[in-house]
Amino acid sequence: MKFFSTVFAPMTLGLGLVALAAPAQAEAPGLFYSWRSLDTSVTQCVTQAETAMVTVALDNINVEPTSVAGRTEDSTALIVCLDNGADTTVMVIVSGDDEEEAIEIREALKRAF
Repeated sequence: MKFFSTVFAPMTLGLGLVALAAPAQAEAPGLFYSWRSLDTSVTQCVTQAETAMVTVALDNINVEPTSVAGRTEDSTALIVCLDNGADTTVMVIVSGDDEEEAIEIREALKRAF
């Protein structure tokens, strides 16, 4: 028992103090989305999505066959175009630490459709 009290007790106290001094974990960024059906093709939807990203002044725009992504300093936006046969579903997804900015970007991208 003497070994435990002289070796483990100070170590346990030290670990407890480190845990108390650890910084609080950051909150996850907000995620905001919207979707709707369009009477258009996936190709036209992707073209419209790219134009919307440029209009909203997003950077690092990346165009894929069914999606377009872009970002600001604090937010990332993604527009996905899904073929439903008769129409196309467009999904607008924005994530960011600044909730107000992310919602503004989502709304601006939605207006482009």
